[in-house]
Amino acid sequence: MKITTSDKYTLFLAETDFDTFFDEVSKVLAKYKNRNIVLDFSNIKTTEVQIKSLKGFAETQADNDKSFAIILPSFDADAFDEELNVVPTLIEAVDIIDMDEMTRDLGF
Repeated sequence: MKITTSDKYTLFLAETDFDTFFDEVSKVLAKYKNRNIVLDFSNIKTTEVQIKSLKGFAETQADNDKSFAIILPSFDADAFDEELNVVPTLIEAVDIIDMDEMTRDLGF
């Protein structure tokens, strides 16, 4: 797993397999609870069920008034709950973060 931090978000890049990545993220995510989080699965194969298993992370981030986005280059947008912001690129993940921040700033 590779972790990159910018002013707006922290990016976790999956480099091995989903289960290993999930375990690694689970161990360190609490350190980043006050940051917007992006998980990037561009380099590994995942299943719909695996991505759905990340819902708890998304809920925790929402409880902390922070955003959570998942980069998955090829996906069916209708397959995922609204709580999971699944997008095909980092640019779109940043757009989600921006929209979430505006929504929070407006008090919605």
